[in-house]
Amino acid sequence: MSARRSSIVLITLTVVLAALAAVVRFVVAPGLTKLPGDTDLTVRYAGRATMLDDEALRSGDTAHALRSGIPVTVDRRVRVTSTHGDTAVLEDTLTTHVGGRSLPSSKTYAVDRVSREGTSSPDSTAVEPSRGALSSAFPPDAAQDDSYTYYDSTTRSVVPVRYTGSSQRQGRTVNVYKIGVSAAVKDPEVLEPLPPALPKKLVAGLVPGLDGGTRERLTPEALSALPDPVPLAYRGESTLVGYVDRQTGIAIDQTVDRKVVATVRVGGEPVPLLPVSAVTFGITPESSDELGDKAASAGLLLTLVTVAAPLALLAVAAVPLSVLYLRGRRRRRPAPAASA
Repeated sequence: MSARRSSIVLITLTVVLAALAAVVRFVVAPGLTKLPGDTDLTVRYAGRATMLDDEALRSGDTAHALRSGIPVTVDRRVRVTSTHGDTAVLEDTLTTHVGGRSLPSSKTYAVDRVSREGTSSPDSTAVEPSRGALSSAFPPDAAQDDSYTYYDSTTRSVVPVRYTGSSQRQGRTVNVYKIGVSAAVKDPEVLEPLPPALPKKLVAGLVPGLDGGTRERLTPEALSALPDPVPLAYRGESTLVGYVDRQTGIAIDQTVDRKVVATVRVGGEPVPLLPVSAVTFGITPESSDELGDKAASAGLLLTLVTVAAPLALLAVAAVPLSVLYLRGRRRRRPAPAASA
């Protein structure tokens, strides 16, 4: 093979390897950060609950209307049911086990597979109105700022997500995000079993056990001005803290404090009466271990594809250039002078 032809081959090989490195880094790697079409994740939580005792309330036993300290476990399953290009239809199911009962709740979202934010339904599937907000997951390499919003299905409201710093979970660096919700309950699934009103006598019986601020508002005069039965409205109050793996977006740990509070209107203003349900729970240590392992495996793959593989290809691409350089130096080296 002539020197010219071999030089062309070496240059071509360098260009091909460099192009392949670019393809891996800028085409293959971004594809790995998309929400996979086979996503099917189960997370387990445990905590305590305060629940309204319907029987005690109906019987007028207001002193025992609320049962507190009840052990609660929650099974959460997040799975993609279909994909349509860059949009995924995602089902987020919570099954709460409390007081011998299992209470399932399932929500369906259309999410952008890259940003994980809500988007329009790609077909006729009915989805939650979460457009532009996170609902079930954070994206990989999530921003360390307050730029995100969160959709709360209980109140059907969109609220800010606050970045509070970084921490460590399961040997991984995580971003810590805090979400606060306080709005009227709008989810029909939550409202359906709740009483729309209570007899005035029953409300009066609840007053002695309420907090001081509420007792001050529900004076005998205020109670007498209320209709009988007393109409109720409900507010959802939640605080969520997520410990999100910085590289993969997997929430390795999470705490949830969620209440549904019955309110009455006194003088045109809502006054909290009592929580009809209050749950506080967090991801179990076993589930956190599993999520940490998933984050470590996914993070290793991302590192290999986004960093290691492109660098390796570029290193190999440099070999033909080195050969050409050395060959050029040999050709330019002056011939040794002839001896006398």
